[in-house]
Amino acid sequence: MAILCFWDMLDDTEKAALGGFGRTRAYRAGQRLVAETDVDCWTGVIAEGTCRVTGGREDGSRSYLAARGPGDIIGEMAAVRGARRTAEVTAVTRVVVHVLPASKFQRLLETHPSFTRHLLTVALDRLQEADRRRSELAVAATEVRLNRMLVRLARTEGVPVPGSRGVVLHGVAQTDLAEWCGVSRASVQRQLRRLAAEGLLRAGPRRRELTVLDPDELTASTARAKA
Repeated sequence: MAILCFWDMLDDTEKAALGGFGRTRAYRAGQRLVAETDVDCWTGVIAEGTCRVTGGREDGSRSYLAARGPGDIIGEMAAVRGARRTAEVTAVTRVVVHVLPASKFQRLLETHPSFTRHLLTVALDRLQEADRRRSELAVAATEVRLNRMLVRLARTEGVPVPGSRGVVLHGVAQTDLAEWCGVSRASVQRQLRRLAAEGLLRAGPRRRELTVLDPDELTASTARAKA
């Protein structure tokens, strides 16, 4: 199921209105855009690049919530509620965001009520997708959980390798994968070695970097493991 893109839902008048309320801000790869519990509740629409959204659990570990790309809106919930942030957003690649301070975003909603309808549509779509992801992980074996996470990352965050089917994943450590999948680091290490032996995955050369050599074949392998 494809997640609806906020920007694509807007008509020309709405796009012009949004553009008149904010300014552009750029972030380098690895830089944090939003920290959990932040009180600076700006809202942004991504113009360029990919972000990763993660959330904290009660035990101190983190969960992978989503990837956001061009046209996606971020930070809207805290701005609407006037509350602290509940998730962390980090740039995976260089990211350019059109930023609206909370006061200007709220004014935009007041002067253009159609934006509220668009936000509700996006929120419901994301909720449905999150429920589906949680359901998939809850019943899956360890190797299937990890494979599904790698496929998801490859589809949403992967940087294509020229002249091949492969994609590079940046900023992904074994400890991250263990937390996101709810499995042990030892289990992650075993499965990564298995995927490397099968010619589906390659580590490095940089720290926190993986290359998924063939996302389609990894998807097929996951389906076979599930069966």
